[in-house]
Amino acid sequence: MKISAGRVDGFIAKPDPAITAILIYGPDSGLVRERSLTLANSVVDDLSDPFLAAELTGGMIGETPARLADEMLALSLGGGERLVVVRDATESITTPLKLALEATAEANANVTVVIEGGNLSAKSSLRKLCESRNDSAALPCYPDDEEGRARLARSMIQGVGLTVSLDALRTLSGILGENRLSNRGEIEKLILYAGPGAEITEELVLASVGDSASTSLDETVYAAADGNIVDLDCSLTRFWADGGEPVGLMRATQRHFQRLHRVSGLISSGESYEGAARRLRPPVFWKFANRFQNQSRSWPNPALEQALQRLTEAELALKTTGTPGRAACGRTLLAIASMRRTQNH
Repeated sequence: MKISAGRVDGFIAKPDPAITAILIYGPDSGLVRERSLTLANSVVDDLSDPFLAAELTGGMIGETPARLADEMLALSLGGGERLVVVRDATESITTPLKLALEATAEANANVTVVIEGGNLSAKSSLRKLCESRNDSAALPCYPDDEEGRARLARSMIQGVGLTVSLDALRTLSGILGENRLSNRGEIEKLILYAGPGAEITEELVLASVGDSASTSLDETVYAAADGNIVDLDCSLTRFWADGGEPVGLMRATQRHFQRLHRVSGLISSGESYEGAARRLRPPVFWKFANRFQNQSRSWPNPALEQALQRLTEAELALKTTGTPGRAACGRTLLAIASMRRTQNH
């Protein structure tokens, strides 16, 4: 049975009792593991009980193909449902799984096997097997987009009785990376940092989430606006290593330049920098206050508008043309940094 990405959460919440083998695959290894654990816990109460659950790897099955059928045919001590989890599954388990499913069907065995695969292509024999059989299901796990990360964060934050501002949620979803388990850890850390009954603001997000990820995001944005190409290159390298996303970086840079544009416009109309900066919501994070002030005075309005146009076009291209994200993002930020350098000469 082939399960579409949009139906996966519903399937996991209420698995089909006719399904014996559930393949979970995709590029998001953290989400694969999270969904595998959720399903496993829905089958048995104690995953550490060897009479209820067994854990194999693709390598173990490759060395002893009959072992998968042996574990699936084994009876639980109490006579209830038995669980077999297969981690790091590859094409090598396709034939052993097919034979094991036929054996368990003939024996009417009460067993569920949860299989963790990698980023299997549509040509994968393991994926094809699980998609084509009525007693099997294949569940894709793709990285959360920014909207999905926002839903995850909102759910976790509201689940413990906290509130989160819209700006904070947007910033948080832009900072988080592609790994679901890692994102959960960062959100949990934010919740602990905020404390009971707090409203999570953008300042709290920037101060606490992903010390390396949030810092590399901020440093990349500020390096581009500073016109510091050397720092920009280093910051980009750290940002990609931290699992940052091109679209999230483009949006964060857009927000930064929108804020610069607002302050610059207010200064042009006669307001002091201090008065203009106080109008920003959320306020400029204290660690970057001096750099933001320097940037607001170095970028004239026409250049800020040109930069914003470049950023908007780059984000649109990332979403619609299949442009290699990191390369396109890097070129755009380099162009922005070069514009700033031009303003200074």
